[in-house]
Formats: sequence, structure tokens, C-alpha cells
Amino acid sequence: MAGQMLYIKKKDGEAQMPMDKIISKDNEYYTPKYVVDYFYPEGFDYDPATCEGKAKEFEVPYYDTIETDGLAQDWTKYDKIWINPPFTKKYEFLKKAVETYNITHNTIYVLFPTEFLTTAKFHELHCHCKLFIPKGRINFESGLGKEGKSPAFGSVVIKLADEDSIEYIDLKNVKQNEVKTEEKVSHPKKSWYM
Repeated sequence: MAGQMLYIKKKDGEAQMPMDKIISKDNEYYTPKYVVDYFYPEGFDYDPATCEGKAKEFEVPYYDTIETDGLAQDWTKYDKIWINPPFTKKYEFLKKAVETYNITHNTIYVLFPTEFLTTAKFHELHCHCKLFIPKGRINFESGLGKEGKSPAFGSVVIKLADEDSIEYIDLKNVKQNEVKTEEKVSHPKKSWYM
């Protein structure tokens, strides 16, 4: 959902390279399909924060982009929602997800950087959720279509719920099995208290 970021080394307030030589770095990162398929193997109805290309790849019938502003839309009409919010609006997207869940009790998964769970804003929402903690970090796909390197932060997926719980999951195993067999793989889940 973000645009391109420009990285320019400056010395004494002046650019070191001419403007036509500026190097831009990809700043759009998307959830790999195997991650979403783990939670929604049969697909989902709506993604309020995606781009047209990813919506087509995931075969999402209803979606919003930065241009159509998912935060301004009614989410209550959808049963299964996946959200990988832009990091600059993660609180706003979670707030809307919690409001929607409290009205409809639909199935909503939200992917976040781990550190967001420790913020006051997260705790102010008083949302109950099932917290899925992946083994290792998720390598997001760049807006340029290539797999990103291991990010500098961990990610978690939450499923809004009526009670809190935690589950450890191994998405790396799923990805390897998916690539090797090209078949649907059952996803054994391990509870945190077992």
C-alpha cells in the first residue's frame, strides 16, 4: 500500500548524487500466498488493504486498494476477511476490524509486526484474539514481484475471537511441503499450553 521510498545520502544538506541518479528502493511488501492459504485454504471474501494484482492472484471477490480506501467501507457484509494493513495505519485497520467483529462475529485475520502487540494503542482496543506465532519470520513479497529477505522484525497473525488464546505455527514447513508436493497440505497446529 505504500509507494516508493527514495534513499539519498546527504552531506551538509546537499544530495551527493544528481537527481537523475537517485536509487529508489521497493517499499511495498505483500503477504505470500502460502501464509494466507494456511488460514483460508478455500479463500476469503474481502481484503480491505491490497492492490488489484494481489486480489487477482488470491482470487478475492471483494477488495479495496489505497485509492478506494478500505477504512471508509462497510466490512460487516463479508464473512471471511484477511488484512495485512499498511504499517502506517495498522491501528486504524485493527480498530475497524474489532468494531466489525463486535457487530457480526465474522472471521477476521490480521497480520501485524510483533512489536505492535506491546503498544498502548493495541491494548486500548481491548480486543480478544487467537494469536498465531509463526516459527521464524515471514519473508514478504516485494512490490517488484520478488521474495523479500528476512525482515528485521517478526510478524504475528491474530484472529479476532471472544476469548484469548495462543498457537504456535510452522509456516516454513507449509511452504516447503507446498513447493515439493504441489498438493493441499494439512496443517497440524500446536497449542501453546501443550
